[in-house]
Amino acid sequence: MESILYQLFIDDYDITPKPDKKQQQLARQILGKWEKIEAALGLEFVNHLAELEGEQEDWRNYQYFRSGFRLGIRLILEALG
Repeated sequence: MESILYQLFIDDYDITPKPDKKQQQLARQILGKWEKIEAALGLEFVNHLAELEGEQEDWRNYQYFRSGFRLGIRLILEALG
């Protein structure tokens, strides 16, 4: 096992959490619901909805990143001050 510091250095560290059994089960259930929505409303509707949800998730992730970055800077300033 390589150290996390070395993995970060060589740009090989993957922060993506691995889904557990509960997450996998929920993903299967959600897929089943999406298939029912597609059957009822059509592929075009489902694709558009997925695009909107993707944009929303991207924006939310950016907000989390920005908040985490601010927190990191505040912690550094606190440590230095």
